[in-house]
Amino acid sequence: MTTYRLTLDAQSDLIEIRRYTVAQWGTDQSRKYLSELRKTIHLLAETPSLGKHRPEVGSNVLSFPHGSHVIYYVMHEGVLVVFGVLHKRMVPLNHLVEREVV
Repeated sequence: MTTYRLTLDAQSDLIEIRRYTVAQWGTDQSRKYLSELRKTIHLLAETPSLGKHRPEVGSNVLSFPHGSHVIYYVMHEGVLVVFGVLHKRMVPLNHLVEREVV
C-alpha cells in the first residue's frame, strides 16, 4: 500500500473546507464530508493512476474529483503527495502555481 502525505497548503485547504462546511451545513455534515474525502485520498494512495493528468498545472500532476472539490497530487518517491484540495469552480492555475509540490 502506498502512503500519502498532505502538504501544509493542502492541510490549510482542508481546514478551510471544514470551516465553511460547519458554517453552512453543521458539524455532522462537515465530519461526514471530510471522512469521505480522506477515504478518497486513501483510494488514490492505493491506486494513484485513477487521477487525470494535469500538465497545465505542472509536470506529473494528477487530479481526482471528490464531491464539490478536486484533489491535486503527485507521486514522489513512492508517496502520494496531496498539495491542493480546491473547490471544483476554482481555477487551478490561480491557486496552485505558487504551491510547494514535494
